[in-house]
Amino acid sequence: MEQSHSAKPVIAGAPLIGEGNVIDNRTILQTLARAGIPGHGFYPNGPFVRFGAGFHCNMSMSIKKTMDYALNSDKHRSAIMVKPLKWELRKSIKRALADYPDAICFISSQNMMVEESVGICGNIPSIMASSDVYGKYNSHSMLSDRQKDIIYLVWNKEALHLYRNQLKLEKVYLIHPLDPLLAFKPMEKSVLPFQYALDEPDICFMKLSGSGGDPELVNAAINSLWERNRIRSIVFPGTEKTKRKIIKTVSTHIKVDTSLDASVYYHQARAIISNEQMLLAYPSEQVKHIAMLTQNNIFPKVVWLPPRGVHEVDNLAWAIKKGFSGTVCIPSYYHSVLKRSLTDLGINPSFIACVEPEKLSAGHFKPSPVCEIENDAPALEDIVMQLSSA
Repeated sequence: MEQSHSAKPVIAGAPLIGEGNVIDNRTILQTLARAGIPGHGFYPNGPFVRFGAGFHCNMSMSIKKTMDYALNSDKHRSAIMVKPLKWELRKSIKRALADYPDAICFISSQNMMVEESVGICGNIPSIMASSDVYGKYNSHSMLSDRQKDIIYLVWNKEALHLYRNQLKLEKVYLIHPLDPLLAFKPMEKSVLPFQYALDEPDICFMKLSGSGGDPELVNAAINSLWERNRIRSIVFPGTEKTKRKIIKTVSTHIKVDTSLDASVYYHQARAIISNEQMLLAYPSEQVKHIAMLTQNNIFPKVVWLPPRGVHEVDNLAWAIKKGFSGTVCIPSYYHSVLKRSLTDLGINPSFIACVEPEKLSAGHFKPSPVCEIENDAPALEDIVMQLSSA
């Protein structure tokens, strides 16, 4: 579709807290651009955002804090200390609207960002396109009038049922999942920094957070894979902190490569993650990404890292119900609490398997099933075009 010179733009925002927000935001803009809809992205990075990013980093780098957050993230996100962050997000949204006064909508994959936009945007619709299975809501959520004014875009029928039938929201659309792999220009295979790893028969690809991962857990998992299976190649994008705290302690027998830019993962994910390769990842937006890989006849063998936040527990439960791996690499003293959280969500205990990092082996990685994506759902650009013509 050719872009019209009179086309009004979309603005999309995401705070610099975790790489997933920014990647999803870029995906939204790229998807709309291919349909001829101009878009402008902005990424708040003020002092309170940096404080939030620091909290996210400290939480991700500690299994104790990760598990506490997995059970109590709703309380953390509603705490009084979050109010300055919301104030900063509102300021950034106002600035974006001043820069693009003719924008037809504001859209983001970050719940808090969209929730703070309502009322600021005036008549401009606020849209949330979540990459999580259900977003940050659950069947017990009490939604404010502000949240009820948001237009919600979901990518699975379970979320559609939750939003429409249980939360009684009216502005909900089921859309095709947004594919982050399409938001990046592919690199030539020869320039990949970990080209050597692609030629190895057994690779464990660790998709850590941009905030890192618990060094003790990750190091133990890496060394166990070497000792039990002689896995020689470990590849994971991550931050400089991840590199300093993890890479220095791994076995000299293992070839390890990090990228400080997580987009390397998205550049070549379909080439890197094949049926014979292993993926150790958080049940974050990776749940959706793995589901989408199966639509391209790629079925990675998966073990999950401990969920960070109530929403990631929900993501993990949904994945297990769909037949994906129910194995989580987690220290033994957290096995019972994680299993209890999953069984409370209706997961059969026999489908849940926890393995200590010191005992992780290739045999724990389970191949992914085909995930049926809703082919009759409209595309993101169709929803936006409806708004522009309203």
